[in-house]
Amino acid sequence: MTSRIMAILSITVLTVFGTMTCAGRVAGPIDGTTWSPKDLIRVTQNMSASIKKSRFVKSQKYIFGKPRWILAKDMANDTDEHINTRVIMEKIRTKLFKSKKIPFRFIDDEALNDILDQLSLQQSALFNQKKTAKIGGLVGAKLILRGRISSIKERTSRSDYVFYNITLQAVSIETGEILWTDEDEISRRTTKSRFRASL
Repeated sequence: MTSRIMAILSITVLTVFGTMTCAGRVAGPIDGTTWSPKDLIRVTQNMSASIKKSRFVKSQKYIFGKPRWILAKDMANDTDEHINTRVIMEKIRTKLFKSKKIPFRFIDDEALNDILDQLSLQQSALFNQKKTAKIGGLVGAKLILRGRISSIKERTSRSDYVFYNITLQAVSIETGEILWTDEDEISRRTTKSRFRASL
């Protein structure tokens, strides 16, 4: 009984005050109980803005070093929905890449295997060796962007709620140190009809 009361209270608080985003804005529950394109846009904007404002990105070491980033192969999905988490990561990458004030350079993790295949093929006798891509020119990434999305579902007599939590981290590949991390929370709500609520 106590846990049920606490769940109802938490839902009431989120309904009245909304959810706090990583950018410090407050947003109330959104209609619908599944991940949507609007959620993708919101997370992309909030997370990319948070990275740009972070202390390590504004540090002299970052500005002069201009380290290259790489995306984690997969963003962990702990929800029971089929969410294309790769799109979330790529949207954030595109947003950062277009930044004019702060340099963000990325290595395409998905292209690496194709690049290695091409480098190997071009070393064969089929190619003019004076006009092939040279081995040894690849540069390594210094930072990896990784993340996780999870959800909690709650039900009341009148509404169904889904609370999404999206966490991202920028991790140093050299040291394993987390240099930046932030989270965004989204609440979704479906209001039941009176007939459905009475069932």
